[in-house]
Amino acid sequence: MNNTNLMSAIRGPIMLIVLGSLLAVDQFGPYPFWRTWPVLIIVYGVLRLLEWGTVRQTGS
Repeated sequence: MNNTNLMSAIRGPIMLIVLGSLLAVDQFGPYPFWRTWPVLIIVYGVLRLLEWGTVRQTGS
């Protein structure tokens, strides 16, 4: 499995972990979900940048 496939494979689980963490913060922390949901977009963007970087490094 190359780096690109690995990044694609872990994108979904990482997004679910972040979503679960944000919902936990909503329930038990000081911040409601409506204030923290942009973190999902940021994490998705970072994962896409990492995937793009691995594609450029491997030349695929």
